[in-house]
Amino acid sequence: MYNGVNCSKKEIIKSNNSILKAYETKHDDRISEVVRMLEGEKILDVGCGYGTISRWCSEQGYKMHGIDRVEEFILIAKEFNENKNVNFEKRDFMEKKFPADSFDGILFLETIEHVENPAEYIKEFHRILKPNGILIISTPNATALKNMLYALSYRKKEKRESLIQNISNEPKNTGDQLEHIYNWDFPCLSRLVNRCGFNITDHSFVGSGPIFLPIFGKRIRMIRGNSRILNKWPPLMKTQIIKCKKL
Repeated sequence: MYNGVNCSKKEIIKSNNSILKAYETKHDDRISEVVRMLEGEKILDVGCGYGTISRWCSEQGYKMHGIDRVEEFILIAKEFNENKNVNFEKRDFMEKKFPADSFDGILFLETIEHVENPAEYIKEFHRILKPNGILIISTPNATALKNMLYALSYRKKEKRESLIQNISNEPKNTGDQLEHIYNWDFPCLSRLVNRCGFNITDHSFVGSGPIFLPIFGKRIRMIRGNSRILNKWPPLMKTQIIKCKKL
C-alpha cells in the first residue's frame, strides 16, 4: 500500500524517483524552502511518512533520523529510501521519548495539523533540541485562497450536515488530508511556538494551488499548482513554513 493505493514495487520506485526529481529540480518550493532553512548536523524528521524528504536531506549532507508511528510507512521508507546518512524507525514520539539535547534540528512537516496535542509536541521538541537548535514546521495555511473557495462548497446547512456524517465515517491513520484536525493561520502558529519556548527566525509561504472550481457540473482548473499568481499576496498561498530557534 502506497499513498492509499495497492502498488507494485516498480510503481513505488517510479513514484519515489519522481518526487526526488521534483526536489532536485526545485519544482517543489516547499522542500526548497525547508532545505534553505535547515542547519546543523543531526536532524530528526518527525512524521517522516515514506521517508523521501529524509532521504533528500541526507543527500545534502545531513544525518537524518526519520520516525513515524505507522508501521507501513516505515517499512516502505527502509526499503526505498535508506542510505548511509539516514535511518528510519517506527516510533511513537510521545510514548518513547528521546534524551534531552539529542538533535541539532527537527523537521515537523505537514504533521502538526494531524496531532491532537500540538503544544505537547512543540514543548517536547524544545526539550530534545540542543541549545540554539532549530525547528522547521510546514503546514497548510488556513487563510489560503484555496481554503476560502473550498468554504463556499459547504455554505448550505445540508452540505455541512453531510460533512459531519462523512467525517464520522472516515478511515483512521491514513496520513492524508482526511485526518487534518487543525487548520493553522500564521498568527496562531506563531503564538503557539512562542508560548512553547521558540523564537521564529524565518518564514515563508509557498504554493498557489492547484485550485479547481465547479462550473456547469465540471471541475475547471483556475490556478495551477506552481502558478506564481499569488506571489504578491503570500498569506493567500497554500503552505506556510516557519523556522524557529530554541530560546
